[in-house]
Formats: sequence, C-alpha cells, structure tokens
Amino acid sequence: MEKLQVLKKHLPDWEFLDELLLDSEALYELAQIVKLQDLWLKQKATSLYIDPLLVQLKVKLLSRQALAESFVKSWHPIAQLDQLSPKGLEKAFVYWRDLRPFSERFKDQFGTYGARPGVVDYQDLVDLGIFTQEQFDSKMNVVYDELALTSKGEWIDYREFIESSEVEKKITRAYILAFLISDGMALVKTDPLTGKISIMPLPRRATGEAKSVAISVTEGT
Repeated sequence: MEKLQVLKKHLPDWEFLDELLLDSEALYELAQIVKLQDLWLKQKATSLYIDPLLVQLKVKLLSRQALAESFVKSWHPIAQLDQLSPKGLEKAFVYWRDLRPFSERFKDQFGTYGARPGVVDYQDLVDLGIFTQEQFDSKMNVVYDELALTSKGEWIDYREFIESSEVEKKITRAYILAFLISDGMALVKTDPLTGKISIMPLPRRATGEAKSVAISVTEGT
C-alpha cells in the first residue's frame, strides 16, 4: 500500500512515456507479489484445515484401544500429584521395621567390619615397624631437599611434585610432604577457581595459625 501511495503521488508529475512505462512495470511487480502471497496463504490454509465432520467420523471409527493410545501420545501434563495412601504408609513402616542395621547386612558374606578410618601419625608408623625414627627423619630431609631443588624458592604444582610411576612411592611422598607442611618447612595454597594445589619450601620453620587442607591422592591423579 505504501508503494501505491508513492506512485499515486508522483503520477501527475510524470510527463514522459518512459516514466509511465516504469510506473506500469512497478505496478505489475507489485501485483505479482500480491498474487504469490495469495497462493501461499491458500496452500497453508488448505494444508492446515481439516473438516470437523471428517474428524468426528474418524474418532467414531477408532477402537477404544486406538483412542486411548492417541490420547496418551498427545497428553503432556505440566503437573504431577503424588499421594501417600494408608497402604503405602503401612508398607513403608514394615520395610523400616524389618530392615537390618547396615553393619549386619553383609556380615554373612564378608564377616565383621574392621576399624573405622582414623588418623595415623609418624609415631604410629614407628610403633608398627613401618619406619624407624631415623628412617623417617632421613626421608623428610630427602623430600625437603628435592622440593627446594625443584622449586628454587618458587611455587610449584603439588601433584606434579609427588607424581611417580609407583603408587606406593607417590603416597609416601605425599605423606611425608604433609609432615613438612605441618612442621612449617613448606607452604601450601589452593586456587579456589581451578582447584590447583601449589607448594613452596621455606628456608626455616615458620610459625602461624595452623589450618587443615584435605588432599586426595589416587593412582590416576
């Protein structure tokens, strides 16, 4: 409609044949656009329209099973209501009443459980014969010297430092390193964004507020 208004406005000013021919061509192109839009609307209306009588007849001819299946396929509930019946309460009560304690469920297959997880310090290791006091002090000095040599007074990655192809050696290094940190001979920090753990040796024992840092050591990490 805007194009037609523009053509109508300038029509009195056009005196030459070429201008009138251009005007006619523009009107023809506009008519073609309107024609194509009309065809598009008719096709869409034809594809979307279904005779109500045809739908009613098809529904009447469906069996109960087919009608139920159609309903289930087209049913999309947006809310769900759960109710706890007296029967359900009774079933739950019986289940919890007869449930054996967790410590007894697998006793027949695996026997009794061992001691709960706890803390082991180096004195416990000495008492168990795993280390002697001299061996433990020697290992601490070796790990400290290696840390000082590797880091050169800078922060280094904790996991890269304890990494070893032997799992036992890796865990031992992590254990001894924990004592170096506890004794103030090394510092540890954790990046809260990346989770990266870094360590750095200290030239002498440091004093300050003690904090606990949990670090998991596994075979793959």
